[in-house]
Amino acid sequence: MANAIYQQPILNNKLHHRELSRNYQNQQDESGYSIDDLIHQHPNIPELTAILGKSEEMPILFDLVDPRPGSILIVNDHLPSIRKLMTVMMKSLVRFSHATSLQFITISHYPEKWMETIQFFDPQFSYCAGVSGEYEKSAEDWIHYLARKAEDRLSGRNLGPAAILFIDDCELISHLDIQARLNYEWLLAYGAASRIWVVSGLDLRKNPDLLQPIDNYKTRIFGHVDRNLSSTHAKFIPAGISEQLQPERNFVTKIGSNWVRFWAPKLQGN
Repeated sequence: MANAIYQQPILNNKLHHRELSRNYQNQQDESGYSIDDLIHQHPNIPELTAILGKSEEMPILFDLVDPRPGSILIVNDHLPSIRKLMTVMMKSLVRFSHATSLQFITISHYPEKWMETIQFFDPQFSYCAGVSGEYEKSAEDWIHYLARKAEDRLSGRNLGPAAILFIDDCELISHLDIQARLNYEWLLAYGAASRIWVVSGLDLRKNPDLLQPIDNYKTRIFGHVDRNLSSTHAKFIPAGISEQLQPERNFVTKIGSNWVRFWAPKLQGN
């Protein structure tokens, strides 16, 4: 089935995009929409596709069928903004996928808060396979389980639904045991090839010197970063691009050879 949505910016497409710099009024106009607005405007988004936001009138999508984007890191100076973008991804995947084809797991400092959030759009937890706190044994168990699952799939065994591991603050990985950390690094490198994805967040205000994880992620999405912190990620994104980003829901990522700025949609109550 062919429709126009396949031609929109997806994280693996090499498309030409308009200049990133637009006046402030245009930015404000583009930012004033909700995730329900975007879903209504683009009802034919393919299954196993997550919405990230939109750039002008074009939706920015993440295709879980194509392994090329690899693991994803969301870099910001405001952890709630990272969590909101992850929530947008989860909510859109629930809208455009079947529970038999997709499962996601969340590991966080705040598992109770995530349980409350997810219950609004996945009330029976049909898509959410688990939510774990950083100090719970289940957090390490999930990482071990997904690494084994990915290895089996790469060997042609144990096929099953796509899976996403959401970790809203990658700093918590340092609190896990050595085997869990090694399995996590293995998932970053090889998981996407077996449709097991890692989407993690990095709060530079909380961890200004935590640079090493950035190198381990194939796709990087940058949000607003305070000028005092911007030097910590200067080698990963041109300063002229990062300085254009507005706080909260404004992000930029590299698609092909182009830097594409987009606005994440508002959630209920934003």
